Order: sequence, then structure tokens, then C-alpha cells
Amino acid sequence: MTINDLLRQYPRATSVFIKRMMLCIGCPAAEFHTLEDAAMLYGFPLGDLSHEIETAIAEGM
Repeated sequence: MTINDLLRQYPRATSVFIKRMMLCIGCPAAEFHTLEDAAMLYGFPLGDLSHEIETAIAEGM
């Protein structure tokens, strides 16, 4: 799933990208990059980022 697909399907995940100051929102590469790509580019552990996104979606952050 690409970043854009994730944000379209789960708009609440946007809060995580903003909180972590990730520029994925609106980035042309978000159409092609996955969450794994973004985690690697920003130096975040994928598991931590995934968990934070899952929590935001579940809690409606």
C-alpha cells in the first residue's frame, strides 16, 4: 500500500505524519512510496511508525 493509499483509506493517519514532521502529505513520491520506504527515509523504526498509525486510526486521533 502506498502512502497516498493509506491516507485516502485512513485519513486519521495524517496526524502521525504531521506529528513526526514527515513531509509525505502532498509529496509526489507518496503515490509510489510505501510506509516502509517512508520509515527508512526518515530513520524511524517501521514497527514504531506502524503502531502509531494503527493507534491513531483506532482512537480517531
